[in-house]
Amino acid sequence: MVDPMAFGYGNLTFSWGDHICTIFENREQQMSVMIPFIAQGIRAQQRCIWASQPQSADLFRRRLAETGADLPTLEASGQLFILPGMDHYLSDGLFEPEKTVELMMTLYQDSLRQGYRGIRATGDASWISDHPVDLELWEEYEREFGLQIAGKPVVAVCQYDARRFSGQFLIAALQTHPIVILGETVRRNPFYAAPEDLTSRPKVH
Repeated sequence: MVDPMAFGYGNLTFSWGDHICTIFENREQQMSVMIPFIAQGIRAQQRCIWASQPQSADLFRRRLAETGADLPTLEASGQLFILPGMDHYLSDGLFEPEKTVELMMTLYQDSLRQGYRGIRATGDASWISDHPVDLELWEEYEREFGLQIAGKPVVAVCQYDARRFSGQFLIAALQTHPIVILGETVRRNPFYAAPEDLTSRPKVH
């Protein structure tokens, strides 16, 4: 029997509403975490959503197919969504956090209507290195997204390529995700700042 709460990577399990980040040093490390995560979701009959730039999406497709996944059938059925990162995060070349959050919540509502009992969502944030985003705006987006999925049958993994981000961006990633995957290490994130720990709760502009 497939454990619907198994992450797929090592012995990690998650709770619905978890907002996780993975910081990786290269594509192989990225895929070693993300392919098992999505493959486990497919086996558990959960909807799986992947958003990234084409290079990352192409590698993801190849590696997922190597697990035996029937990508044409999965995508045709809607169980697997592979979204172009630019379409997911940008509107007319601008990053508008509320639209990105709204899109994910629309996919969430559609997943429930389609009968899925859980959603695994993941996005590769590497597009930011080509389309710079204000750091505070991105941090506010990450916090708002975490708030929106709390208590829902959703687990989200945000992916950060350490080679493509400044130290400030990586700190923001750590401060907005309760769980972090660093290489082969999975841990509760001691740098996470929960909304109730802040002097005022950030709002998405």
